[in-house]
Amino acid sequence: MNFKCLSANNVCLAPEVLLTHEGVKHDWAIKYTGAKVTGIGPVELYPEAEKLPGRAVVPGFVDAHTHVGQIFGKALIGGEPAQIWRRIWHPMERDMDQEQCYLSAKWAFWEALRGGFTKVVNYGLNSFHKNAGVHQAALETGIRLVSACGLDEFSGEIGTGHGNKNWSEIEDVILKHIEHCEKHELISPSVCCSSFMGNSPETLSKLSALCEKNKILLQIHSNEHFPELHDSILAHGLRPIELLHKHSVLGPHVLLHHVTLVSEAEIELIVETDTAVSYNPLASIWKGNAVAPALRFAQRGVRFGMGSDTTSADGFKNLMAAEACQRIEHGLPIADFSCGAAWTWVEAATAQGAEATGSAGNHGYLKEGCAADFLILDMMAPECLPSHDFEWELVRYYNRDQVDAVVINGQLCMAQGKPVGWDAEELRLSGLSQAKSITSNSEIVRLHGPSSLYRS
Repeated sequence: MNFKCLSANNVCLAPEVLLTHEGVKHDWAIKYTGAKVTGIGPVELYPEAEKLPGRAVVPGFVDAHTHVGQIFGKALIGGEPAQIWRRIWHPMERDMDQEQCYLSAKWAFWEALRGGFTKVVNYGLNSFHKNAGVHQAALETGIRLVSACGLDEFSGEIGTGHGNKNWSEIEDVILKHIEHCEKHELISPSVCCSSFMGNSPETLSKLSALCEKNKILLQIHSNEHFPELHDSILAHGLRPIELLHKHSVLGPHVLLHHVTLVSEAEIELIVETDTAVSYNPLASIWKGNAVAPALRFAQRGVRFGMGSDTTSADGFKNLMAAEACQRIEHGLPIADFSCGAAWTWVEAATAQGAEATGSAGNHGYLKEGCAADFLILDMMAPECLPSHDFEWELVRYYNRDQVDAVVINGQLCMAQGKPVGWDAEELRLSGLSQAKSITSNSEIVRLHGPSSLYRS
């Protein structure tokens, strides 16, 4: 097909399969005008629709949790024990300048688009200058971004490294960030903090209130590793989510990341406050202490999306891991072979993920009035034929090499793996020239080391 036509002002497509908010539809069409979906329904209602045999149109994936400043170091973590952020991520990201932040972010967005992601939620206590680089990368690639800022109250190994900060200084960083994002339609502001490890409970309460007032996300890593859990109990007599609840931090504007070591009582607090969660299955497999009880989240009505956490920016690999982790962790002991029946993970990766990360219902779904954020998939790969149940196939068999096109806000951003409007080879050369400097910080500590050390 002529991919350039996908950026036209009026486009109407009739794929073999259309994945809507109501499920899989055959012989349906989707129409979008500019950035918005303006029609969707049976193909006979849209005689002008361009037929796309052997193609599926699905909502773009949402990466509900990643760190775009870590992309050049992702291969350093093989075999590394948990708490990598202390030894690798913090020293690596802390000293990156604006140009390095730009190259790292653009590389991350390049990988994300190739993997079917149309929206990325970045986590980082970024300064204005670091975000200038990140935002430039987002604008050039066309990706939808939840941008990150923050300034911890305390300094040290878990803070921002700028000494102790008062509330006025913290608030000023946040308000400037909100203003910085306002002029960009596809960039939304958010606030990140190191929870109780970098802030007093009183400051956490103020952060939550400020984010709620300004209708932006507050991102917090919570209940991810054993040391964090133990430190919370020792310092405050409460588990992390219990502590956040006690100080009125939780709410619909809060996105808790990981939530793997979570008690039933804490899940109830999440439900009561309508707090959102990111489920990061590949992070659990590669570098975690536990797997989040995502099936339990689904049963209890917890709003959750799926994050890559800078493991692999491949939406299909994340889908497969989401189901596999629940099957191994929760399904095998009770002989549950369904474990979410595929659609649970598709929803978490698309519509529910968008809602959990602050979409306000304006993207993530393929329905009238929503943003035209979608993928065109090649259904003719032998791994996916013959087709019997598209959502199961999407979870288990599809790959990123089947992404024919990525459209965001009605604009074509990638066609058959190649970016639109910018030079991938130029980025490859520029990125690699900086990657060695970024990953050779003398404070980075690898405990495991390369795999070659372990050959007998």
